[in-house]
Amino acid sequence: MTSILNSVAVLGSSRQLGVPNKGLKKTLERLTSGASDAAANLTIDNKLSADVRLAAQGRRNANDGISILQTADDVLGEVTNLLTRAGELAQQASSSTSGPDGGPGKTALDAEFQNIVKNLGDKEANTQFNSAKIFGGSALSMAMGGDTNVAVTVGTFNSLTSADTLTTAAAAAATADKIAAALAAVATLRDTLGANQQQLQTVSNSLGIQVENFTAANSPIRDANMADEVVNLSKFQILNQSGVSALGQANTSSQAILALLR
Repeated sequence: MTSILNSVAVLGSSRQLGVPNKGLKKTLERLTSGASDAAANLTIDNKLSADVRLAAQGRRNANDGISILQTADDVLGEVTNLLTRAGELAQQASSSTSGPDGGPGKTALDAEFQNIVKNLGDKEANTQFNSAKIFGGSALSMAMGGDTNVAVTVGTFNSLTSADTLTTAAAAAATADKIAAALAAVATLRDTLGANQQQLQTVSNSLGIQVENFTAANSPIRDANMADEVVNLSKFQILNQSGVSALGQANTSSQAILALLR
């Protein structure tokens, strides 16, 4: 029975119209944000999100460590050049062809050698990364996400002092031996830095894989399925349009009764 006071058809149509409207609203929110609203998996989502961030930070720390070691190796490359030049000067000064002991020839060679010694000391004392001393400082510890921290000690390289001179042939010969030992020590140190760098690179690669895996595991929970949401968008738009049409038809029944009373 049709009633003017209580149109059951209109009320039912209005209620049914609300269903696709709510679905359409949620679908539009997911499409615009790209995020799912799966609250039931919130605990898993939070854990995986934390794992992603920790692994990513660990990877950045490993890469910073690699940068430190690369900086140290670049400096040691220049140190090798300086020590090689110092060795040339010592060999020249140990020869009588450079003049008598204490003479102007050996004095000039010693002056250049002393500048090299000072330069070496400056490089060892002042080479820094993010305000941290690289050579001869305390061990540099890098947090590797959930893995064990990696500690790297670069050590020192400069064994020459201003007391080493080239002013006499005997002193120059002794200094030449110290320079040769210093060159060998620098080569060993660079080998150690290369091994440490390879270790950090391996850790960085591993953490990068973890970030990818954690992100892949979290994506189905956190991210909206765009293909499904596009289908839902079409579905709810059709349902919404048909609901509006049905509501219009329900209102038409009431209008027909009013027409009979005219």
